[in-house]
Parts: sequence; C-alpha cells; structure tokens
Amino acid sequence: MKFFRKMDELELHLSLNAIRVSWFFTVLALAAWGIWGYVRTGRFTAPMCLLLFQYLLYLLALQVGKWRTGDPDGARSLLLYILLLVIFLLAFGALLARMGL
Repeated sequence: MKFFRKMDELELHLSLNAIRVSWFFTVLALAAWGIWGYVRTGRFTAPMCLLLFQYLLYLLALQVGKWRTGDPDGARSLLLYILLLVIFLLAFGALLARMGL
C-alpha cells in the first residue's frame, strides 16, 4: 500500500499556492508581532528574530536550488548565506540565553 503518490500538475500548483499564502501570513504576523514588541520594549524580540531566521533560511534554500542546477554564482552566494545563518544562530542562541530560556 502506497502512502504517498506523485501529485499531478494541478495538485502541485494548488499546494504551492497554499504554501505561499500561509508563508505570507506567517511573515506578516511575525513582522507585526516583532514591531509591536520593539515598540513596547525598545529591543528586538523573539518574533523579529524568527522572522529574520525564516528569511535567511528562504534565501539559503533558494541558493541551494541554484547551486544544484549548476549556477556558478549560486555556490558563492551559498557560502555567504551559510556564514550569515551560523552568525544569526549564534546571536539568536545568545538572545535566548540572555532571556533565560
């Protein structure tokens, strides 16, 4: 018995549209929450960090896709985004440690 089957073009298109809409909602919600937290506390809060982390992961996944298709600029950009991702993870970890989480 197969649990997964390949999607046809229509199912794939509908699925990608649903993912795009849900991603856009998440970005708006995190941005509003992060801005609200910044206005109230005067510091960057966890929602803003999550928003930045999500965007870095998006860019990293985009560069991995370019690199896998043979784009020469994709490999250079991939290294830059991996470096930025590591720096951000260290900063996010320090923020969580400072908050006592």
